[in-house]
Amino acid sequence: MKFLKLSLLLLVVSMLLVSSVCAEILFKDDFETGSIDATKWAAPAAWQVIANADGVAVLGNFVLDCLGGEEALGIMEFPEDFDYYAEFNSVNGLAGFILQAQDANNLYMNQVSVTGSAYTPNNIRWHTKIAGTYAAEPQPFIDGVDREMGVWYRIKFEVRGAHLKAYLGNAGASMNDLSLVADWTPADEPFKSGKMGIRMSGTEHAMYDNITVVTPGSDPSNMTAVDSHGKLAQTWGSLKK
Repeated sequence: MKFLKLSLLLLVVSMLLVSSVCAEILFKDDFETGSIDATKWAAPAAWQVIANADGVAVLGNFVLDCLGGEEALGIMEFPEDFDYYAEFNSVNGLAGFILQAQDANNLYMNQVSVTGSAYTPNNIRWHTKIAGTYAAEPQPFIDGVDREMGVWYRIKFEVRGAHLKAYLGNAGASMNDLSLVADWTPADEPFKSGKMGIRMSGTEHAMYDNITVVTPGSDPSNMTAVDSHGKLAQTWGSLKK
């Protein structure tokens, strides 16, 4: 009996270790500290963390409020392949997301443009920025669904080197409930790894929350940073009974 329990434990540990390697949270910021973490972001002084006034439960108590400020990069470098998730609310038409940034002048910047935007509404506005110059490639939402100002959505970017896909859904939606809205590979594929961030220019105004980077194919809705440890302790306790 003891041998059987030990065998079961070793099997469970092996499964958990494989799961931990395959599904991992690489970065997460839900802004619940009430301030911008300088160890995670190089953010403009005008950006601030404010109280969640919209009553959307998945947002917790605080959200990041961004008015103008241009590019703000995260501190962390990421591998070629990852999945990026965030909640966002476009206050006046656009929300901008940076991926695979080498620095503030060399990056991909991708805007969600919603109904009422002055720039190709209901598009993903893919951008390449090389040596400080932007080139835009708008792409209408593949699913044909209009998105609105003042509404919280969840976005997922599937990042595979220079090949990017964008998915949208309701705030808090699971991976399987998001809809593919755009698919893009830039000419010459100039950047295949780097930093992520946010970009808001001039009077552009949006709010963000739950910014999470995970290993490819992982769903942050079902993950915590210590998930495997908790499962291991629970399983070992059950086996000892």
